[in-house]
Amino acid sequence: MAWLGLIHAIVMAAALAIGAGLFAIAKGTARRCRCGRGFVIAVLGSNLLVLSIYEDSETMGIFHILAIVSFGSVLTALPLARRGKGGPGTRIAHGHVMLWSFGGMVAAGLGQSATYLGQTPWPAIVAVFLCVGILAAQLDFKAMLRAG
Repeated sequence: MAWLGLIHAIVMAAALAIGAGLFAIAKGTARRCRCGRGFVIAVLGSNLLVLSIYEDSETMGIFHILAIVSFGSVLTALPLARRGKGGPGTRIAHGHVMLWSFGGMVAAGLGQSATYLGQTPWPAIVAVFLCVGILAAQLDFKAMLRAG
């Protein structure tokens, strides 16, 4: 693994750890806001690194596309978080976007791991997005807002 890939793996591991921790921190607190900023910085940094890595191929691949989608989801969630005090619909939208963003990171990580092991990444990617879709459909975001 080249040094750029190693840095990407470290930054992504930090983003995954922070993102997982965010699920346990009460919503609307200063601590969650700080951790959320750390998560965004780590995700955007990791995505920039991915877009500069072309070790596996010389053209854009699935992981580059996932990085672009991740950029879009994080950049969509930022204004929703900033306006989140405006109403529950905005905060629910923020929660959905961030859940899918975190799921996308997990999918990319498992897919890249499969690629590293010589397997196709698609089963892992599809399985994660299927699980996130089921989770998103089952979660009661309104109740989470009342509790947090």
